[in-house]
Amino acid sequence: MARIFIVDDHLLVRQGYVFLICRELQMEVCGEAASGLEALEKIPLCTPDAVVLDISLSGDMNGIQLLKQLQTLYADLPVLVVSGHDERIYAERILRLGARGYVMKGDPLAFMQAIRQVVNGETYANS
Repeated sequence: MARIFIVDDHLLVRQGYVFLICRELQMEVCGEAASGLEALEKIPLCTPDAVVLDISLSGDMNGIQLLKQLQTLYADLPVLVVSGHDERIYAERILRLGARGYVMKGDPLAFMQAIRQVVNGETYANS
């Protein structure tokens, strides 16, 4: 069972991810955070197999800053970065920073394909 941790500052979006992920027989959501600092506090407690991370986090740090922190602390932890904006420029940059995937918000099928690939050790980029 793959354990997924979700980081997004919008509750409704997090709930949508939980709904989609929990429909998968081989996945479960082990935790959620609305900010970067909250994620850094909770991730070590639930030891996820992958993280879903919103690039546009607001508050204490943005998604890119959190991705860098996660790469420093947990280099082997796969991160799928999601974006609500058409940011094709970011996809390549995000992957160079160590994320295992980049997917646009809004397409549940693409999101689930991306999370499956990331959990299986593959890279996913759909911008």
